[in-house]
Amino acid sequence: MKISVVVPVYNVEEYIDKCLNSLVNQTLKDIEIIVVNDGSKDNSQKIIDDYVKKYPKKVKSFIKENGGQGSARNLGIDKSSGEYISFVDSDDWLELDALEKMYNLAQKDKADVVVCGNKVVSIDGKVLKNEPSIIYNDTTLDILYGKMAVWNKIYKREVILKNNIKFRSKVWYEDIDFTVKILFDNINISFIDEPLYNYLLRPGSTMNNSNIKRNLEIIDAFDEMIKYFKQNNIYIENYDKLEFLCLYHILITSITRVINTDVNMKDKKNIIKKLEKYVDSNFKNFKQNKYIKYLDKNKKLIYKLILLRQYSIVKFIFNIKEKITG
Repeated sequence: MKISVVVPVYNVEEYIDKCLNSLVNQTLKDIEIIVVNDGSKDNSQKIIDDYVKKYPKKVKSFIKENGGQGSARNLGIDKSSGEYISFVDSDDWLELDALEKMYNLAQKDKADVVVCGNKVVSIDGKVLKNEPSIIYNDTTLDILYGKMAVWNKIYKREVILKNNIKFRSKVWYEDIDFTVKILFDNINISFIDEPLYNYLLRPGSTMNNSNIKRNLEIIDAFDEMIKYFKQNNIYIENYDKLEFLCLYHILITSITRVINTDVNMKDKKNIIKKLEKYVDSNFKNFKQNKYIKYLDKNKKLIYKLILLRQYSIVKFIFNIKEKITG
């Protein structure tokens, strides 16, 4: 098989058909679709069974007790046999030529990882935005500023297995340390600047959940990254990148997410304080990081306001933005 597509499934009976339909109809035919039902309690498995029956040589179904998306993906890796592995979330879907384009580029460039662009689509089918994979035309910068999700990439399977890289289970942010461990370990990365992946933005999805305390789980992700890089003697050479990722994903992204939750300010500040303390404790000179200058003007503004602890202004800016965009 050229590509093993791993699809973790949990209570997505409304969406799984569109996802699987986009996979069985890929123009790249030499693929296997590994669907892992992570203890769904709805009719997801019935839909999966229909696909297995119709495409027995292409679709493989596995059922496990609920353990979270990370554990479902790990089982998918264990069951895979493809040259490359792709991860597709069960409420999303691919353009029909996505895997063919990504695989062909991987072969042409002898790439270990290929990254594509994506669309963000609303529940009513409206394309909210296109997110490119190439922003700076510089591999390091495009990795640092790109998505740390696993779903807009194909990974050479032997790279994952050789380094025994696994997803953490039952946690948020399980994508980021998995991706970072691979992308910053002297591998060949190629980019295809087309929106080949469709990401569905829906109410109730994991990262839209307002469970504010779970934002602290990003600390565990960075602890895992730092530990891995030190164990593999690649910490020093990647220090600046890790430092930037920490301030970008914790100080800017996670703190902004906390600020915008519908929770009282006292609880917000308690979480924010812990996030700020983590960055300052592990990267004391983060304000001098060489990659900060590449932030766009909007993110620079948010970053500066957060450093000044002007959280109410940050929330005001996002409220205005939300009204403008509808």
